[in-house]
Amino acid sequence: MILLYSFLLLLFGVTWWLLNRRAAALERAYARSASAADQMLREAALKGGTNKLDQYQTAKRQYLLGRLVQERDRLEAKHDAWQQRADRCGRALVALRRWKGKTLPYTFGALDVWYVLQLIDYVGAGDYVSARALVRAVTALVGHW
Repeated sequence: MILLYSFLLLLFGVTWWLLNRRAAALERAYARSASAADQMLREAALKGGTNKLDQYQTAKRQYLLGRLVQERDRLEAKHDAWQQRADRCGRALVALRRWKGKTLPYTFGALDVWYVLQLIDYVGAGDYVSARALVRAVTALVGHW
């Protein structure tokens, strides 16, 4: 059962790593989007060569700024969701690691014995691996001395 435990550790570890990578990628995309929205907010929409504001350019900038803010908010929500999944998977991985020393030897030891007995029965070697056959073999060996 150590094999099963190791497989579960590997599965949770890889899943946690992949979830963290996805959250980090979304965080970088969010940072780019927030930077672009900040930059657009600080730019002025002046007419070429004058100090007057161009109303058409201002309206276009407001529209584009709204789209950038929506994109930023969408990326932030996605990042938060993926980070929450990664944190939950990380907590499950830590719990699985802590569980090893407490319950694993007893539970999985009993399961190991049960699986071996099931395998012996399935293969049909029960007549040769039984306690009765073991006693007969030992008495036959002791009887020859």
